Amino acid sequence: MSAQPVHAEPDPRDPQVIYDRLPEQARPKFLTEYHAAVDASHDLAGYRGLRQLLKTWSALAFAYAKPDFHQRYEDVRDGVGEYVSMDEVFSRHDA
Repeated sequence: MSAQPVHAEPDPRDPQVIYDRLPEQARPKFLTEYHAAVDASHDLAGYRGLRQLLKTWSALAFAYAKPDFHQRYEDVRDGVGEYVSMDEVFSRHDA
């Protein structure tokens, strides 16, 4: 018999976890995109889109939680500093 963890971390790609971690102002956009992706996922080809959406919003929820998120967002928008693309973030995470 193996020991089970007392408290497992929530799946960061769970739609409820994403929703709960997002700031109030981002939640309507997430829900709109999520519902559209769920509708599209009824077609087998659309399932990948749903997975990608959850992956992207999970990363956004993580970013929003950082205290300096808004300053970093403005810096990226204004071309200040060096940053990596979301594709690079995902490739590092999936490795």
